[in-house]
Amino acid sequence: MLKELTEKRAKLLAELKGDVTAERFAEIRSEIERLNFAIEEAKKDEHAAEERKAAEQKKAEEERAARTPNGGAVDLFNGKKVNEEENRAKVNEELEKRAKALKNGENIKLENRSVAISSTATGTVASDEINPAFEQVGTLDKLVNVTDLSGSGAESYKKPFAKTIGEGGITAEGNNYTDAEPTFGYADINKIKITAYAEVTEEVEKLPAADYVKMVEGAVKDALRKKEIGQIIGGTGSGEFVGILNAGTDIIDANQTKTIATIDENTLDNVIFDYGGDEDVEGDATFILNKLTLKEFAKVKGSDKKRAYDIVVKGNTGTINGIPFVCTSKLAAYGAVENGVPYMLYGKLKGYELTRFSDVEVAKSKDFKFKQGMISFKASEFVGGSPAMYNGFLKIIKAAAE
Repeated sequence: MLKELTEKRAKLLAELKGDVTAERFAEIRSEIERLNFAIEEAKKDEHAAEERKAAEQKKAEEERAARTPNGGAVDLFNGKKVNEEENRAKVNEELEKRAKALKNGENIKLENRSVAISSTATGTVASDEINPAFEQVGTLDKLVNVTDLSGSGAESYKKPFAKTIGEGGITAEGNNYTDAEPTFGYADINKIKITAYAEVTEEVEKLPAADYVKMVEGAVKDALRKKEIGQIIGGTGSGEFVGILNAGTDIIDANQTKTIATIDENTLDNVIFDYGGDEDVEGDATFILNKLTLKEFAKVKGSDKKRAYDIVVKGNTGTINGIPFVCTSKLAAYGAVENGVPYMLYGKLKGYELTRFSDVEVAKSKDFKFKQGMISFKASEFVGGSPAMYNGFLKIIKAAAE
């Protein structure tokens, strides 16, 4: 699959080097963007498959090692290494004893020989694996455009963008040329601090089985990302990111809002053809929506009673009839949205600028709450963000605000 996609992209890139019409150029560009998305997803799938295969092989080797210590036969009753003849004789002898006991009406105890797991001093059995929670972060922060300014000492960042291009005019001889200056704008991105904090008891760190501490460290870092995604969507711009929903009219016009009261078989077309400039139908835009809004698309049926939309899901991303989407709980779901509040966004994810002014810093301390025997973890980062493309996003609402 990955090879086919890569070869197809290479052919399109080769075609661009030749003479192509403007219309064909736009088609190729759009197709390449789609292929880039598909290639990245295919790479993720291959990587995940390799990791699963390696984990399965490792587990199988460990199970084999547990069943046959030192590579020899194992006595089913005392675990000592013996030859096959001795082992067979002991098994038969033990079976005869159990059969005789059962015949005499006595109770017997069967030993369960499964893979051993660690236990605490109190005798409480402890698994060495922690079942993860459902995904609670998402990936939107990884899909927008990221600029790394860590170590630069910068306090803010300006991202310029083009707004309009003028049109030439017919000019009589000797008269002034027609004014056709392009207009530009820029996004102001200021540095803000995002933090996360957690505590665990010192007893947790001493547990011999599951690595709780490692999970806590990962959780505080994910907490930062979770906040980032919420800010990308709804940051107010005052001591926060400039979120897509709150971008100023100098970046996203007030008329970049579309009312769609019912999700039906025409919803996709009504959004796609109303987005972008006057000339092109943009082929590299993405829907941002709640998982429950995606469910509304899945429920739409055509006149043949079949699903109107072909939905491919890969975690919190995927495609609707080939159009990419990313899910986030930071947008209200269609069924619960209030009038005037967007329940979907459609636009170019690279049109949002996420700026990292520092690396993520994670610190662990046993001193802060020494008396209580607590271990503290804290994580922090300096980041900022703003839409940085003129009318790069279209807001979809159910009805106007009352």
